[in-house]
Amino acid sequence: MDDFAQMIKLLESAKQLADMNQLPMLAYLIEMAKGEARGHRFTLRERRRGQEKTEKVQAAE
Repeated sequence: MDDFAQMIKLLESAKQLADMNQLPMLAYLIEMAKGEARGHRFTLRERRRGQEKTEKVQAAE
């Protein structure tokens, strides 16, 4: 699972908890975080298990 998919899954779970506990401001902020993550999805999809892309290049050398 890439970082993007994992992050979206965690944010969706957090939003469900915020909705269940009637915390609309928190739910709104989580939606904003999901939007921000979607904006960086290509960078996040390049990463695996939280590793930077540059780490892979250094390992190859």
